[in-house]
Formats: sequence, structure tokens, C-alpha cells
Amino acid sequence: MKPFIRTGLIASAIAFLLTSGIALTTWNALPETGDIPVHWGSDGQADQFASKSDAWVYLLILPGTVLLTGLLLALVPAIDPRKRNIDTGRRAYLATWVGVMTLLTFVQGGIAFGMLGTGEDTLYSDTMVRLVIAACGALFIVIGNYLPKTRSSFMFGIRTPWTLSSDIAWEKTHRLAGPLFMVAGALGMAGAFLFSGIWLGLQLSVLVVSAALIAAVYSYFVWRKADDRDAGSGLTI
Repeated sequence: MKPFIRTGLIASAIAFLLTSGIALTTWNALPETGDIPVHWGSDGQADQFASKSDAWVYLLILPGTVLLTGLLLALVPAIDPRKRNIDTGRRAYLATWVGVMTLLTFVQGGIAFGMLGTGEDTLYSDTMVRLVIAACGALFIVIGNYLPKTRSSFMFGIRTPWTLSSDIAWEKTHRLAGPLFMVAGALGMAGAFLFSGIWLGLQLSVLVVSAALIAAVYSYFVWRKADDRDAGSGLTI
């Protein structure tokens, strides 16, 4: 097993234990009667409730997600046709892996905080939603920092027909995408504390999608001028 995969699996195991521990501790601390908030809207208000007997299902979503995501990320480097490129860009892959595990653990803590709160702190406070959005913004800053260091892969990075058919297009596209994602993440973190209502939940998504679309369009134009874009065009069946 390659060292970066081992490190990623260790991070996943720690995240699984933490999210499971938070789930168990939270469920034991929940009141036996009354409605427990289990979902919150973009404005931070609880919009779905459940009894304690049903709340455990929601508490197990994140541990299950951590487990499946960790296994998938461990499998990808073995099944990607360009697995050597993932190994070359392993720092970017591992940073994203650990960042995702950290984010999921943080979200589980936010869910626990929301379930255990009472009164207006639970029903109307948007603190948890803002912190989760800010954490997502921080993750995109980390991803953006490492994107220029990636190599062509079918599973990781800005994958367009043009970046996958030209290493030059891949490199130039990710040199642009990296700063774009970092700016989107930074603006999303600021927006998490500046916006309210529907825009609180949408602003980071709009920023990240815009960054990805700009990078995708740019990849076509750099591909058109790339010296290696016609590699393999002479093959016949």
C-alpha cells in the first residue's frame, strides 16, 4: 500500500471514530420526549424534526458517508487509467482527502450542536450553517492551492475532453483553476458571515460553479493551441 493511501485511510479511520463517537454521545444526551431538530434550511432555521427513536438515523449519515468516501478515495488510485499521475500529484490528492474528512467531522459536530440546542438557539440561530459554509470555503482554498500540482487524471481535477486529451491543456487549466478556487473559497468564507436568507446557502455554490465553468471554457481555448492535442489521432482499428 502506498504511503499516501495509508495516510488517507488513517485520516478516514480517525474521522469515522470521531463522527461515530459524536453520534453516540449526542443520541445518549437527547431528551426522551419532544421534537428534535434534524435538518436546517439555508437561513439556519430548523425545518425538519424527529423523535429520539428516529434521530439516530440522521446521526449515522455522516459516519456512513465518511466510511464510504474513505473507501472510494482509497480505491480510485488503483482503478484510474492514469494512476501514475495520481501518484505524482499525491500531495494534492491527500490534501483533498484529509480536508474532506475534516469537513465531514466538523459537519457532524454542527449537527450535534443543533440537535442538543434548545429554544431559539436551535430554531432560529444560523451560527451552525454559517460555520459549515465557512468550513466548505476553507476546503476549496486548500483544493485550489494544490490544483496546479495535479497531473492528468480521469477521477481528480478539472476533467474536460480537452484537459484529458492534452497534458499542456491540463497544466495551463489547473494553473488558472487553482487561484480561481482559492478566491471562490475566500469569498465564500466571507459571504458565510455577510449574507442571510437564501443567498447564505447559495453564494458559495455560485462562486465555485463559476470558477469551474471559467476553467472549463479556458481549457478549450488552451487545447486549441496545445502542441500535443493531436497525439494518437493516427490510430486506426
